[in-house]
Amino acid sequence: MKNLVLALTAYSAIATLQLALLSPAHANSDSKSEDKHVTSNEFRYDKPFVASKSLLPKTTGELPSDSLIEQSADSTVAQQNTVSETNKHQQHLGVNKSSSDIVVSSVNEFWIYESWVTLEQDIDYDGYHSTFSIEFDADTIFTRAPVYAVLYLGKEGVYDAIHVSSEFYIYSEDSTDTFTIESSLVSGFPPSEYDILLELYDADTEELVAFTDAYDDSALAYLPLESENNEYIVEDTVVIVEEHGGAWSLLPLFLLGGIVLVRHSRQRNI
Repeated sequence: MKNLVLALTAYSAIATLQLALLSPAHANSDSKSEDKHVTSNEFRYDKPFVASKSLLPKTTGELPSDSLIEQSADSTVAQQNTVSETNKHQQHLGVNKSSSDIVVSSVNEFWIYESWVTLEQDIDYDGYHSTFSIEFDADTIFTRAPVYAVLYLGKEGVYDAIHVSSEFYIYSEDSTDTFTIESSLVSGFPPSEYDILLELYDADTEELVAFTDAYDDSALAYLPLESENNEYIVEDTVVIVEEHGGAWSLLPLFLLGGIVLVRHSRQRNI
């Protein structure tokens, strides 16, 4: 009788442990930090931009009429993810910069007159977008000047460079020579409110000549963005395990123990 009670106790403990292990298990939604990955396209005159193989230095003289269309989007077949052919400006990519690090070398020779931001692609409709574009109008005291731009994303005054543009011309204070960078955040950007920093460099001297940021332009502040790998609804996964054939559950175990005890009691009374 004592051995039977001990056996029933052991089986009860095993069954209880089994039930505890069978409780729903939820998938861990936490993921390790990812490298930042962004793809970008460039546009001008409402068409994909194609960089010239070489650019003439800036000038203050009059320009021949054909020079003004040298970088027209109609010149060659459009290319995606356009960068300078020699990649000579790519040292800016991956650079982490704070607002206090920005030092402009020129004195009133270049400026960014205005900029516009458009938010695109919100697949899961959570209010955070994985694609955005910035169009900006840069001006100069020169009749023509070759420049390039560096685009940053960041928070609380700390920015990461995500795209270095091709070299392109700006023409004095022409309002039609705007340049557009469209960026898709592929990975590494959790849902949050990000700020934009845009720097303009003189392609002749490689010096920073103008910039605009969230402190200078409110349109560049608190943009609801996230990377594409966060643009999907992730639900907790519930795992339920069922075992059959030979597995002892709690109720049958007690029933069997009760039958054994009743039979044992009857045998003692005979």
